[in-house]
Amino acid sequence: MLYTMLDEKLKEYIKRHIDEDIQKTILSSSKFPDIDIKLAVKIITARKKLISKMYEWSERDDLLFANSLSIEQASSSITAKYKQKFCNGGVVLDLTGGLGVDSFHFSQNNKFVIYFERDRELFETTSQNFITLGADNIITVNLEVNSENLNSYLKNIKCLNGISYADLIYLDPARRVKEGKRLLSIKNYEPDITQLKSSLLEISNRILIKLSPMSDIKSIVNDCGNVVSVDIISVDNDCKEILILIERGCNSKYQQVKVTAVNYTKRRGVEEMVFTPSEESDAKSQFVQSRLMKFLYEPNSSILKSGAFKLTGSKYNLSKLAVSTHLYTGDELIENFPGRTFEIKEVADYNKNTIRNLSKIYPKANITTRNFPLSPSELKKILNIQDGGDITFFGCSLSSGVKKLVICSQRA
Repeated sequence: MLYTMLDEKLKEYIKRHIDEDIQKTILSSSKFPDIDIKLAVKIITARKKLISKMYEWSERDDLLFANSLSIEQASSSITAKYKQKFCNGGVVLDLTGGLGVDSFHFSQNNKFVIYFERDRELFETTSQNFITLGADNIITVNLEVNSENLNSYLKNIKCLNGISYADLIYLDPARRVKEGKRLLSIKNYEPDITQLKSSLLEISNRILIKLSPMSDIKSIVNDCGNVVSVDIISVDNDCKEILILIERGCNSKYQQVKVTAVNYTKRRGVEEMVFTPSEESDAKSQFVQSRLMKFLYEPNSSILKSGAFKLTGSKYNLSKLAVSTHLYTGDELIENFPGRTFEIKEVADYNKNTIRNLSKIYPKANITTRNFPLSPSELKKILNIQDGGDITFFGCSLSSGVKKLVICSQRA
C-alpha cells in the first residue's frame, strides 16, 4: 500500500471522531462507505498515544501512522531533542528509523539524515510524514541493515548525494523477547551491536545506541567496548532511555566512562549530575548514627540508575541511611538537590504498635519503600492506609538493620 497525503474527507472524519470510543467508531463503519475506517482508527489511536510523547505531532491532522507499536517504541520529543547534542551540522544515519521522531529531530540541526526502516508500511507512512513536515534533508531507505548491505547502499548514496562518511550512526535496537521475557544483554538486542560494531566504525567514528532503562550499564559498557559516555535520561522522574556513545579508538575502561544523569522536570527544570564510576568508587559515605535530621532526600531516577550513591551524599554533605538504602538526610535545606526533598515529621519504629496506630493519625499517605522487606503495596495493605494526601511514608532500613517508617511532607 502506498501512502499519500490524507484527503480532506478523512481529515474531517478524524476530527469529528477523535474523542469517540474506538469500538463505536469501528462498529459504525458501514455508515461511512467512502472512509477508510481502518486507517482512520489507526490514526486516531496513534494521535491519542502521541499526546504524552510528541504533542506537536498529535495535534496535526495531516500525519499518517501505520501501527501503535511504533509509537510505544518511539522516543519522546524531549529525549529526541536531547540527542541533538551528539551531532551538529553533519550527516546522521538512523539505522532503526521507526516512527521517525529521532530522525526528524536530528534533521533540525544537521546537514543530512538517512533514515532506514525494514517494515514497508511503517517506512511508507513515515516517509510521507517527513514530506508533510517539510524535512527535505531526510533520505529514506526501506532496508533491514546489516554490515554487507549498508556498505553497498552507501556506495550508491555517495554517487547520488556525495555522502561517503557519517558523523554519527544512531540505533534504537529492539529488545528480543523469549518466553514472554525481555532479554537485556546487549547481545540479545536486534541488531546485535557487538556483531555490527566493527563494520559501523568503518563508516563513522561515532555510534550512539539507545537502550532499555532496565539495562545493566556496567555489563553493557564492558560487552560493547569503545564506550566513551553513558547518558541516562528521565522525564518527571521516570527513567526513559539509556544512551551509550561508542567512539573509534576509545579504549576507556568502565571506570573512566563519563556518566551523565539527567532528569527533566516540569517544576524544577533540568536536573543533571556528571561523574565517572571511578569518582563514585573513590567517594566516601557518611551514615546516620543515632537520628535522622530535619530533611530527607531521595535522588531522581537517573541518579539511582547511574549508581552514584556515595557521590550524591558527599557532594551535598548528606548522611546516607544505610549502604543499600538510597535515601539521605541533613539539617540544611538544599534548594537544588536533584530529586525529591521532604521535611521529616516523625520517625517511627516498624512494629505492631506503630501499625495499629498510624492509620488513625494518617488515614491517607503515599507509600514508598527503600531496602525494606515489603513492597509499597504490601506495606499499604498492612498499615490500612489509603493512597493520596500530602504525607509520604518511607519504609526503610538503617545501617543497624532496624526497620523504620519515616513520615514526611514533600516540599515544593
